[in-house]
Amino acid sequence: MTARQLHSALRGARRAPDAGGVLRLAPLLLSWLVPFFLLSSSAGLARAQLELELQVSSPEVAVGETFDVQLDAMSSDGEAPTHPELVVPNSFELRGPSVGTRQQVSISGFRMVRQSGISATWQLTATRAGVYSIGPGSVLAEGRRQQARPVQIRVVPEGQRTQRQQRRGRRSPGSLFGPFDPFGTDDAFDDLFDRLRGGGGGFDRLPQAAPELIPETLPDSLAFLDARLTPQRAVVGQQLTLSIYAHGSQSVFQEAPGSHEPSHPDFLALRLVEDPSRQPVYQYTRDGQRWIMVKVREIALFPLRAGRLEIGPLELGFLGRRYSSRSAQGLRRSSPTLTVEVSEPPAQGRPPGYAGDVGDFRLTAVVEPRKITAGGSIAVTARVEGTGRLPGALKLPEQAGVEWLQPTLRDDMVTSGSMVGGSRTFNYVVRLTRPGTVDLGRLGLTFYDPAAQRYRSQPVELGQVLVEPAPGGSQPEAPLAAESGPRLSELVQFRAELAPHSSSRPWTDHAGFWWSLAVPPGLVLLGAGLSSARRRLRARRERREQSQATHAQRSLAEAHQALARGELDRALSAAERALYLAIEWSTGLRARALLRSELEPRLAAEGLSPEQAAQVAQLLGRAAELRLAGNAAESSAVGALLAQAEPLVRRLLKQPARRPQLASDLDEARA
Repeated sequence: MTARQLHSALRGARRAPDAGGVLRLAPLLLSWLVPFFLLSSSAGLARAQLELELQVSSPEVAVGETFDVQLDAMSSDGEAPTHPELVVPNSFELRGPSVGTRQQVSISGFRMVRQSGISATWQLTATRAGVYSIGPGSVLAEGRRQQARPVQIRVVPEGQRTQRQQRRGRRSPGSLFGPFDPFGTDDAFDDLFDRLRGGGGGFDRLPQAAPELIPETLPDSLAFLDARLTPQRAVVGQQLTLSIYAHGSQSVFQEAPGSHEPSHPDFLALRLVEDPSRQPVYQYTRDGQRWIMVKVREIALFPLRAGRLEIGPLELGFLGRRYSSRSAQGLRRSSPTLTVEVSEPPAQGRPPGYAGDVGDFRLTAVVEPRKITAGGSIAVTARVEGTGRLPGALKLPEQAGVEWLQPTLRDDMVTSGSMVGGSRTFNYVVRLTRPGTVDLGRLGLTFYDPAAQRYRSQPVELGQVLVEPAPGGSQPEAPLAAESGPRLSELVQFRAELAPHSSSRPWTDHAGFWWSLAVPPGLVLLGAGLSSARRRLRARRERREQSQATHAQRSLAEAHQALARGELDRALSAAERALYLAIEWSTGLRARALLRSELEPRLAAEGLSPEQAAQVAQLLGRAAELRLAGNAAESSAVGALLAQAEPLVRRLLKQPARRPQLASDLDEARA
């Protein structure tokens, strides 16, 4: 049915005063509404599948500049994707990924869709100008790998981007910002500093830091870590809270990967701050300079022994444009090492049976049922709740006819502010064997309260239980009957007359028995040796398959095949790739990062003969000219270049392999 027919039917129904018009209109409406709802439901099912999106922090970067690539993968089937991967060209250096989890709830039609997924971020550094395709990015979901569409990025030569382009290029969706970026741009403080000079109020959007959190003296003019421990003195088992704040003065910053966590061998630890990106960011002014600060770590520590205990430093890297962000480690800073005096709880007033519990707790208990038969069991549920390290055991009332079995524990940990606590439930099964009215006694808990500096007890009366006799009365235990066995005359055979003793040699005295004991371990060792040799051979074969020499030879073969098919661009690319791989194999130098004018002297400095260095530079230059010629290039010229490149590549591959390194690394090594 067309829209014109539906419109005519509606007009006829409005004119008809009877219900027949409505009845005649119903099939027409159904013919339109049913397909509409079917399409809506199918669209909802389509949205319930995996959603992948790949994005870059800037569509244009300069050579040597670092940018972010993020892959978002969301699934509504309840199982989050895993194992993110990213394909990048050889003109980029890749670091990462850093992976975080995501949860999302959306309304689709008349139903609620819950999605879970991951967000993977890579850091890429451009080494060569050009237009490139980044991706595809992929994840493992539902047992198969699924891909997101690639994205394009333009890399311009170093120094050709204006300041405005650089700032615009670093802007990206909120999911790509660093964890400590409160304004939604990596260069927010650059803009804020400009506005502050002109009287703007950029810092007004950040809350003011509390005076007690601002250090009295600034240990560094660029960035530093400040560690605080409360309280300064404690007893064994009392909670200490370690808080570490990161302070930066130049710009917003991120935490670089590879941080070294504080060492605390004499403490039980529980991390309270799991995600620093969710912590509030504060600002303050000291000596006319603006600073930002954020809490990056908070750990609850419970000392295990008395003495002067030490807490090691946190080593963290600051990443940002003004914090050496081109380095993967960032600007490294360490927090100070802290010491704390820990003593035993006071001996004066210590009650008998004290088990070392420290905190503030409350104890409750429930007993059910209150009436059973002899030999049956009851359930005693005791619950301890409060702050501190929860007790691991309770003091049980011991008496004849009452048997307490090992309890099952159930914990519900809660963090209130910086204090650790919650509840622990002890589920006991108690077996009662004597009939009568049994008073279960008192369930006890004794602990030291550091806030009140005294010992406290929490006794709970369990009350009485009526134990009825078993049906039919109790049967007395029958005495043990005397055990019967064979007589001595049946065990020992006496000889009637003296004669030489003859007996067969025990089989354990034979040498073959002991040699047979060594056979199974020998087989195990032989199997382990064969398995280890097989793994080494496989690893050697994989290294050989992945070496630059192997890839260079494959590139030469690919160039010949492309030339035979008439694909001149692919033949040139393969020949050029073979030359770069051979250079990296023989000199350890990644020549793609060098300018054409620097290539020949650098190759000569790395051990190539002047003739080989000149020939390599000439062939790469000729390949670039033929690539620019495009369709105007002749097959004979490409074949001539390939004929010159092949013997040169094979000579370079005959040299011993060297460790690959960048040109900047070589400059630093020589300096």
